[in-house]
Amino acid sequence: MVAIKILTVLLLGVIAWEDLRHRAIHWSLLPGLFLCLAVPAFLGRPRGAWYADTGFNLAFLAVQFTVAVGLVMLRHRRWENPVDRWVGLGDLLFLAVLATGLSRWSFLVFYLSGLVLCIPAYLLLVRWAPRTVRSVPLAGFLAIYLGIWMLAHLSGHVDALYHDGIATNLPAHG
Repeated sequence: MVAIKILTVLLLGVIAWEDLRHRAIHWSLLPGLFLCLAVPAFLGRPRGAWYADTGFNLAFLAVQFTVAVGLVMLRHRRWENPVDRWVGLGDLLFLAVLATGLSRWSFLVFYLSGLVLCIPAYLLLVRWAPRTVRSVPLAGFLAIYLGIWMLAHLSGHVDALYHDGIATNLPAHG
């Protein structure tokens, strides 16, 4: 299991590198990441819990995406495809893969705190590399952040991400 977690951190590093450099991730990395995240989550707890958490996480993403599309349509008063204009397809697929490997509370804490941390990370990126493309490498930043979470798990500081330990114990550590 340790080898899978190390492979996961390496895959996240490649995803971060590609997204920060090219503002795109190669689709072939996502099935490998799915296997590294979803299989341990599926095998590490009851099937019903995995199905419930994955369904909740994907529904949360779907509601958020639907609201975002609705707001864009209201603002522009016409249909605009938000994929590749406002958010990359790679970012959406990356988030869908993460939704299968994290428990519902770990996903919510990770996703919301990750979005908040993307803002200063992007501002630092633009400051250090002024010629950078003016789009947020969301998958890259979240891959770095999840890699840090995975390393904390490997070092024994947090529970597995498919359990709710990190989310329920976070207030005690903060």
